[in-house]
Amino acid sequence: MTRTPIDAASRALRWIFFAMGMPVGALVPRLAEIKLQVGADNAAYGSAIAIGGAGALLGNYLGSRLTHAFGSKPVTRFGIIFITLTNVSNALAPSVGWLAVIGFAGGFAYSATNLAANSQTVLVEQGLGRSFVPRAHAFWSLGTMSAAFISSLAAPHITPLHALLISGVISTTMHLTAARNLLSSQYDDRPHDDPSQLPRNEHVPRGALQLLLLIGFAQVLGFLAEVSAGDWSSVLLHQNFHVAVGPNGYAFTSFMLLQLLSRLSASRVIDRYGLPKAIRLFGMVGTVGYLGFLLAADSTYTGSTSAALVFSCLAYAFLGIAVGPMPSAFTTAAGRIPGLPSARALMITGFMTSGFGMIGRISLANIAQVVPLPAALAGMALLISISLAMSRVLNPDHAEKHAIVR
Repeated sequence: MTRTPIDAASRALRWIFFAMGMPVGALVPRLAEIKLQVGADNAAYGSAIAIGGAGALLGNYLGSRLTHAFGSKPVTRFGIIFITLTNVSNALAPSVGWLAVIGFAGGFAYSATNLAANSQTVLVEQGLGRSFVPRAHAFWSLGTMSAAFISSLAAPHITPLHALLISGVISTTMHLTAARNLLSSQYDDRPHDDPSQLPRNEHVPRGALQLLLLIGFAQVLGFLAEVSAGDWSSVLLHQNFHVAVGPNGYAFTSFMLLQLLSRLSASRVIDRYGLPKAIRLFGMVGTVGYLGFLLAADSTYTGSTSAALVFSCLAYAFLGIAVGPMPSAFTTAAGRIPGLPSARALMITGFMTSGFGMIGRISLANIAQVVPLPAALAGMALLISISLAMSRVLNPDHAEKHAIVR
């Protein structure tokens, strides 16, 4: 049976997202060590890594322009090189200031590549005629989880630098190999190739822009809860619950495992019940479990470090359920406004996520400086709840209502 370009691209995107997740997974279990290496307190550490949001703002803007100019395939294909270089640099940071610079560069590289890859994913989903974005994002979770587990196991034996180098070589090779099968530029919804698309020199109509801003704001809230697992889980377990280096990465692995499973199952649930109902189902179950087990971990760590580790793993597993389908849901909603190029729509929501996400991460870091870290992280449950209350923006009728008519 002959594979169509859409089929080939769908397979390629799975492994591209897997490869993009590996650098993140390899880094997170080593963040507690890097925090100690640069001598940062909670506020300085959290603010430094949050600076990645400023880089992501620039990456979203330039990534969109590069995607329009050259197509999403080359931007996706070669972005992994810059992701790997910036990720490895985290282990070489001599100070918290340099950690912030690296965070900026990493945010830029990742967001530009991610925008192009998601633009391809939306096009593939439209070509397949069924939900695909959650499945593609599930492979990101699989790559992140696999790398995080291996990085945690290796932590007592190899340095963060060696762990990030090994992960970088593997992910770059896999990414470049898979990217050869991405859709060529003729499939991109670029306005100078397709007269039905809104030209770049025309403003997005007010109604469509307002919808994208609402989608972006709801996405920010889920994004903050999601990145808190990567930013703080290994620090929480090592610094607050006194879990040793290595096992302190298991909570993030648990998060990624359940995020993966929720994303794999989300496609069927979305196809059957629609985006809003699916997101609310996963979100409500996950939020209740996260909050309950996080409080249990905080109340037991003084008596048993092992119990705190188990409860922490359960808490982050439920957080993975809550936020797992959210990025794909918001990506799908933003990218399906008829007549609006997906790269441009994703740039707008990406700006919201990067800008307000950076502010939120810095705010969380400063809150964690004045209140116990477990209490600060418990606030993520509130953010998810607000995002779930806004899930009506995911209804496809909203996108059709704001179609761009040429």
